[in-house]
Amino acid sequence: MREITVSSVFVEMLLAGAEQQGINCNEILSNNNVSRLTLAHGETRVPLESFAAIAREIMRILDDEFLGLAARKQPLGSFAMMCRACIGAKTVKRSIKRTAHYWNLFANTYHHEVMISGGKVFYDVSVIENSRPLNDYCVVALLSSVHRFHCWLSGQFIPLISVSMNFAEPSYSAEYRALFYGAEIKYGQPICQLTFDTRYVTLDIVQTPDTLESYLRGTNLSLLYQPRHYRAISDQVRRWLEKNIRRGNYEATLTQAAAHFQMSQQVLHRRLLAEDTSFKEIKMQTRRDTAINLLFSEKNKIEEIAMMVGFSEPSAFIRAFKKWTGMTPLGYRRANR
Repeated sequence: MREITVSSVFVEMLLAGAEQQGINCNEILSNNNVSRLTLAHGETRVPLESFAAIAREIMRILDDEFLGLAARKQPLGSFAMMCRACIGAKTVKRSIKRTAHYWNLFANTYHHEVMISGGKVFYDVSVIENSRPLNDYCVVALLSSVHRFHCWLSGQFIPLISVSMNFAEPSYSAEYRALFYGAEIKYGQPICQLTFDTRYVTLDIVQTPDTLESYLRGTNLSLLYQPRHYRAISDQVRRWLEKNIRRGNYEATLTQAAAHFQMSQQVLHRRLLAEDTSFKEIKMQTRRDTAINLLFSEKNKIEEIAMMVGFSEPSAFIRAFKKWTGMTPLGYRRANR
């Protein structure tokens, strides 16, 4: 799914470490067609490709996979080495324990620990004494990457029972809820934590060193930038909707989606609800993100983009886009030139 967009809030968090070290982030943004004017609107979003490119550029400039947000630099290549250390594990249980042990070797800002008790697995991340991250981006990205990497390793979606965060609930908490697939998120906790059912630790590792190299070519520690080769139903519906929009089927319905996935409408609705979303919400996000990516490319006029995402009248598209991002399509395009 290349049409995904990322909230401008995350872009600002991404830049904080580089800015503190005197890096000209306006130039980095400009290199990737993102402007400060766009970021000033809290509701705006940027294409995933631009977001990931900004993260890669900051990592390269700082020589730091933690983007200047942790107590000290995290050497480039650390994430890839962690993945290679885990690929030989036979099961998710062995891999997730290797993950925690690997990160603890660096003793960089966070201590990782895996506990299994009462039919649940707890992956804990706590701040090391006298260490202080610049903001919460780093720990959220770490937790997200641990979850998504093990889904990929096992070839199955691992539902999270709950997620704990050691900071107060932010105004953009809905973004975190979507990031962790609708799992309950508890804020203001002593530590950050992922919790899932123990039956998933017995899953075999189905990936190989060869598939890992392909995986690593498309990933880094930046938030959301993880391939999703597993069975989260919201992702499957999103992919299906993207294909339909590209083919000109703007009126794809829940009934058609249920038929495609060979289940009843009620079952599909319940499965999406379990991931804290709905068909209507995913369809809105898909149209929004497709429009944003098309505006960035500058290949099409506003009127053409309106038609391409299913609006018969440009005026209706303009109203919808302003509701989505706080800006008009033309204003958004001009700001990011």
